[in-house]
Order: sequence, then C-alpha cells, then structure tokens
Amino acid sequence: MIHTFQMKFPLVEKDIDVLENTIDYSYKAVNEYIQKNYGEYFNNAFTVQVKRNSGNNYLSLVVDAVLLLKKADIRESDYYEIELRVKELLMILFSHTTFYSEHILTRIDYRYDLILPNKHMRELYFHLITKHVERYRFQQKYSGMKNESGKFEKYKTTIYHSSRAIVTTAYDKEAEREAKECDIQDYEKDVVRFEVRLMYQHLYYKASERCPKPIPMKLANYFIESRYYDYLRQYLIPIYPQGTYYKYSEVERMLQCTSLKSSDKALLKEFLLKTSSYSLSTPKKHITPYKYKKALRLLKSLGINPVCIPKNYPKAPKQFENPLNNLFAKFE
Repeated sequence: MIHTFQMKFPLVEKDIDVLENTIDYSYKAVNEYIQKNYGEYFNNAFTVQVKRNSGNNYLSLVVDAVLLLKKADIRESDYYEIELRVKELLMILFSHTTFYSEHILTRIDYRYDLILPNKHMRELYFHLITKHVERYRFQQKYSGMKNESGKFEKYKTTIYHSSRAIVTTAYDKEAEREAKECDIQDYEKDVVRFEVRLMYQHLYYKASERCPKPIPMKLANYFIESRYYDYLRQYLIPIYPQGTYYKYSEVERMLQCTSLKSSDKALLKEFLLKTSSYSLSTPKKHITPYKYKKALRLLKSLGINPVCIPKNYPKAPKQFENPLNNLFAKFE
C-alpha cells in the first residue's frame, strides 16, 4: 500500500541544542550520525535533515516503510508500529516525542506491485503503456529526458505522468535496482511497480478550507486502505485502460464476429490504427470527442485494450492479458 513518505516536525531552539549535545556535533550532521550509529538498527529506512531558519526550525524525515518494517506489503494495520519506530528515533535525537502530534505530512507514495516473470513481456508492457494518454488532468506524460548533449533519450522501463501536485509512475523495479547497482530483494524480483505520489501542494490543498472535505496533513489520515484505493481509482486507472492487448489483425478478426454496426467497426479500426502507430492521444486529433469516448466505451465492452500490440514488435504474442486485471477487478 505504502512505499515511502516524508514528514516535518516543528523544532524550537532548545530542541536543536539538545540534538547537538546528543550527536556532539552540528545539527547539520544529524543524518550522518543516524546512519553511522543507528543505520542498521532502523534498517537504513530513515533520512534525516534539520533546517534552521529564523522562527521556522524543523526536522525533515523521509521514511522507507518497506525497509523500516522489513516487509513488502505495508498495510493500514502497520501504522502504529511505524509511529512507534519514528517516535523511537525522535527520542534518541531529542529525548522527547511531544511534537509527533504536530507533524506535517509533506509527501506520501502509494504503491501497487504486480509480477511479470518474463523480462521480454515486461519490456513489451512498457512499450505499450508508453502509448497511453499524453495528459491526464494536469499530469503531463514524461517518457524520457534530454541527455548531456541535448538529445532526447527514451526511458526503457519507466514512465511518468506528473504535475506539481501528483505524480503517477510505473517502472520495472528489478531494472531500477540493477541500474543503481543495488542488491535485488526477493520482493523486488520481476516486479512492475506503480506509484501515485501525493506531493506537498496536493496535501496542502486537501487540508485547506478550499477543499470541500478537508483532510489534516497527518500520516494517519493517509494510512487508510480505502483512501489508498480511492487514489488508485482516480489517478492510476484512467491512465492505464482496461482490456486485453491484441495485435491489430486479431482485433480485425474479432470485430468481424461482433454484431456492431459497420460504422462502429470502421470507427474502431480507424481508432486502433492510430493508437497502434502513435499513442492513445492521437485519435483525438482526427475524430470528435463524442466519437473518441464512444470508441473507448465500445472497446471496453469488448474487453479490448485501446492500444494494440505493434505487428513488428520482436517475438510479440498475438494477445497479452492486461497485468492490471486484478486491480481493475477491485473497482467492478
């Protein structure tokens, strides 16, 4: 359910004095102190930083919940254990935990993992999902970046849909660990990870009076399974459509056996030719919004994903079951 999160704790000058007495050095060395003396004890799950500004002192804490509890699947019921471990850290540094209740949640990453054991199929899957919508709400798709010479390089196993407030991403966890030259944990093998990252701007808005039902920026308020699924439904499902992936030739054969009107079959063929060659956003340039929505609705009713498997993709199957089917089933 949860991967990482970030919290801020307000500090007074006395807290910083206590901290410096504890670590016997400047407050700026707090993370080095924790990693050296308590890194193994906390499973290297904490990244700590103290900011000292006139009238605005605070502790910033990034927590990898998976590392902290040494379990792959973090649940709502794990909240109290995480709270205890964070308070333990605060007690070590400041000799009290009274400001825990004053913390502000500044970021939280919801995650959903699925297993695709075949590396070739994972690569095909990422090829297909890079063809999904270019934009959703205020989130713009990013499928690569410019290198040092200014040339655009496409990500091979990562895709983002990002705004300042929310980031939705998918990546090959095993490939990411290999790229960073890190050991691959058992729970990371063959994993495609999806994340919905709630950034400070979104959390701040949700806590403000502008929000119809304000949610205080506290970790416990976002450590709720129903809220987790709400965010997946709102920000993940619309970007990754339902339906089995097929080659275009297979869809043509399937359409011949349906009772759809000839005009609807023609619409779907035109639609799928565009998405097969380009992206799911391409048909919007050639057909009306009404026809675009109709095509998506018809394809969903037939169980066909609106993105086709390219005919020339090496060793590609004629059809490929959508890896997100188990997640889709939770919202039916």
